Amino acid sequence: MLSKSEFDLLKSNQYCDNESCECYNQKEVGNIKINSRRKGQVYCNRCGNRWVLTKGTMFFDLRTPIEKVIKVLLCLSRGMGLNNTCRQEKVTADSALDWILKAAKHSNEFTLYMQQEMHLEQVQIDEFWSFIRKKRKILLLKRKSYPS
Repeated sequence: MLSKSEFDLLKSNQYCDNESCECYNQKEVGNIKINSRRKGQVYCNRCGNRWVLTKGTMFFDLRTPIEKVIKVLLCLSRGMGLNNTCRQEKVTADSALDWILKAAKHSNEFTLYMQQEMHLEQVQIDEFWSFIRKKRKILLLKRKSYPS
């Protein structure tokens, strides 16, 4: 379940993606209403289109709070090792590595989020992506070495 601040932040960036809707692709025109805060669902009051706030983001289908995922990725971006980060935040290494891969798939959006919401400098973000490239190679090698 999303916290109120997470829900409000995600809701403020929503737009209707129904091409036949008069509000298609327009942000902040007053058409996005809450369907279920608990489930993170909204709808367009013009066409009735419904969706989950995290659709199309790296946070889609995660059961972990967004804040925790961001904390883990922030620790990694600041140079803390994977094992120490996982121990501190009480997550598994597999979860952290999956979040890294999800962040990599949404790298442009995630970079913008980290700059705006986490107030990171460009150097920190560059270090984060260098870390991800390195970890991705290690992860791929580990997965290839496991027997199927």
